[in-house]
Amino acid sequence: MSVDVLLGVDVGTSAIKAVAVSPSGLTLSVHSAPTPWRREGPHFDIDPHTLASAVTEVLVRAAKAAGGTVVGIGVTGIAETGVLLDSQGRACAPALAWFDPRGDASRVKAAVSDVEFRRATGMRLNSKPSIAKIQWLYDNISSARDAVVHLGVGDWIVHCLGGDQATEVSVASRTGLMDVTSTESWGPGVELMGDLLPARRAWAGDDLGRAVGDIPDILRGAVLTNGGHDHQTACLVAGAAHPGVLFDSLGTAEALIRVVHPVSKDAIERLTGSDISVGQTMLREHQVLLAGRLTGLSLERIASLVGAQSREQRQDLGTQAAALTRDSTFPRLTDVGNDHISVVDITDGVSPASLWHAAVDDLVEFTNAPLELMDEVAGSHESSVVVGGWIRNPMMAAAKTRQLGDYRVLDVDEPGAYGAAFTAGVAAGLLELPALGKEPQWLSA
Repeated sequence: MSVDVLLGVDVGTSAIKAVAVSPSGLTLSVHSAPTPWRREGPHFDIDPHTLASAVTEVLVRAAKAAGGTVVGIGVTGIAETGVLLDSQGRACAPALAWFDPRGDASRVKAAVSDVEFRRATGMRLNSKPSIAKIQWLYDNISSARDAVVHLGVGDWIVHCLGGDQATEVSVASRTGLMDVTSTESWGPGVELMGDLLPARRAWAGDDLGRAVGDIPDILRGAVLTNGGHDHQTACLVAGAAHPGVLFDSLGTAEALIRVVHPVSKDAIERLTGSDISVGQTMLREHQVLLAGRLTGLSLERIASLVGAQSREQRQDLGTQAAALTRDSTFPRLTDVGNDHISVVDITDGVSPASLWHAAVDDLVEFTNAPLELMDEVAGSHESSVVVGGWIRNPMMAAAKTRQLGDYRVLDVDEPGAYGAAFTAGVAAGLLELPALGKEPQWLSA
């Protein structure tokens, strides 16, 4: 007898990760492949069709390993990266990575104040929001000026698999194109870039059609959905998508998340001034506070520096580091950016373990200020849930215990993809999105 299979795929910064899950929440298979960026120095971009092909291949491999019949596919992934489509529905420009510094906000800055932008869009006005990347593409890629629609990465993959053209609201919240309070297109952005958001606003778990067209047979006929912003998708399936819970996602980028009742424009201004974004959640009528930090990316750089390339080497390094007591001879991290880390006080006595200890300590310390501000605005969090590979490192586990006290770890392979598979089950009518304050079915089972 053929079993039903739900596929979830997380189009991440470092890798595309897919899981095949049974309707009861049992992981049947996991498959991944590197995200095929084109890189030139700090610049990362990707051909949208190359990305779609790579995602499809990962999905097919996960489905074949699981066996059974694919009944639903959910897609989650990185947010600010997007795809521009022309009037024929063709991708007309490369997609810039969310961390690519080429985003140009000069035209927006000339039209509105920084405060006005932040109060409306819930984001800081810098190179990160999609609107800044679109401006750079308009100015430097002639075909980009043919664009009539902007899709997030998840929206694009769903569309390539045969689904409807729609924008999922938690992802659209990261574009700078949408007013995060009303979910309508932001007026000044429309005047500058055109109204690029699709008319349909979708929510994670919405049925966006069936997998059809020129795709592998094993995927054909499955219900499609956009599972939302990757961090939020993991937050949902971890049972942390309600007020009073702090969700800490420790991937390549660390995301500190609080789901809250809608906050005032004044609060949005204050939060975004401290680099905490405010957006729509996957659950209607609530907002999300998100502080993103480069914790995982920075640790990858430190690990590479000391020659800890494998997971086993990093675990051993973490064990050694956790056994140390920090003193004045340890180095310090003073600055962390998309393309650099600044470390000072490297002396003859510094070992790889002491550097690792200091790096983890300081990176965790850097997240204290946003945590305190989110607690001030939303009320103190009562519990914490942590996901992501880095929490398995002994030094990180020790540092997070000092910071958060007791916390629960969602111990599943690829929580973002796992959450996307859950939303696929919702779209297929097999599962239900949890009510606020309730655990998702898979967590409570």
